[in-house]
Amino acid sequence: MISTELSEEQQLATTSQAQFSCFSTKNYHLTADQLLKTLHTPVAKTAQFNAEVAECFKQLKQSGCENPILIGAIPFDISQNCTLNFYADFQKTEKILKEPVPQQAPASAKSVDEIDIIHKRTLIQRQKFENTVQMALDAFDREQVKKVVLSQAIEYEFDQKQKPEHLSQTLSRQNPFAYNFVIPVEQNRYIFGASPELLLSKQDRLVCSNPLAGSRPRSFISEKDATAKQELQASEKDQHEHQIVVENILKNLVTYCTELKVSESPDILETSTMLHLSSNFQGVLKKTAPNVLNLALELHPTPAVCGTPTQAAKQFILDHEGYDRDYYTGLVGWMDAEGNGEWVVTIRCGLLSENKMRLYAGAGIVKGSEADKEWFETEAKMQTMLNVFQLN
Repeated sequence: MISTELSEEQQLATTSQAQFSCFSTKNYHLTADQLLKTLHTPVAKTAQFNAEVAECFKQLKQSGCENPILIGAIPFDISQNCTLNFYADFQKTEKILKEPVPQQAPASAKSVDEIDIIHKRTLIQRQKFENTVQMALDAFDREQVKKVVLSQAIEYEFDQKQKPEHLSQTLSRQNPFAYNFVIPVEQNRYIFGASPELLLSKQDRLVCSNPLAGSRPRSFISEKDATAKQELQASEKDQHEHQIVVENILKNLVTYCTELKVSESPDILETSTMLHLSSNFQGVLKKTAPNVLNLALELHPTPAVCGTPTQAAKQFILDHEGYDRDYYTGLVGWMDAEGNGEWVVTIRCGLLSENKMRLYAGAGIVKGSEADKEWFETEAKMQTMLNVFQLN
């Protein structure tokens, strides 16, 4: 690992657009640009997948790479190919922590090059979304599923290509406390976003997770936001939705731990656009625990992005949602050759292909959900990415 004093802008300016990967948190900024190999294979074929990952790291080590790293993206449906980019080295710069300042609504000034929209297409119309919510509620009554996460997507075509390195700067500037990422995937595309949700981090035997479920949009009016926080804490529906996620993480993670602690009750996590119920897991792994990517895959997909029971909810989504999620609600992150790293849930994100972009947003549906409110929740969540391009 190379330590550097360069600013984020200086680091990004030196990278090749065709090879550039970036992952940043409130504590550090990680970039890699010397791409040596890309692996496309279904994660569902576990033995083959792990063998190929191990072989890639082995080859890089044998060729003289002292600090190889993979930075990649896993799709929602793990029967589809993932994208794992293997780099010879990486730059990880610790950020200087400053006193937090109250967040404000995004400024109206352009954050990226001036752009015009040539075409806009909504993949899931509101009526379709609300009809599918009703189908989910009917399935709850038949006790087929207990929760389903449904989403929508919008495609934009711009008058000019967008530069991934510029997106990275804008994401970090607008969402300094999020997990920001810009990662190349197949067909010369990039998955990018500002996820608020840590699925799993591992450093040696220490492990952390920060699931989110239950949310309200932010207004940036202190009195309204205070009321929204009180509503979240008092809402049986949101607390129930959150508890489903917490219990799922606990069940799947505890097997690999000698110690595991979780928040007694959820806190409120504030993002640039949303308020979320948030719980924190901290644990100590057994010596025999797998690497960070395999651990993260044990938790994927969580009820926060899929539903419960997992397989029934996933099949409902694949059968009824109406489009291919691709990398949305999958995983993005990194892992070093020692099996340490950090993986987050791929939400508040978009898929970029030169001058075309697809944005996504979803909402958790449980008993008591109201279709129109869930639609407006997806609209509010999508605003994080719309802010990057100053779109409405």
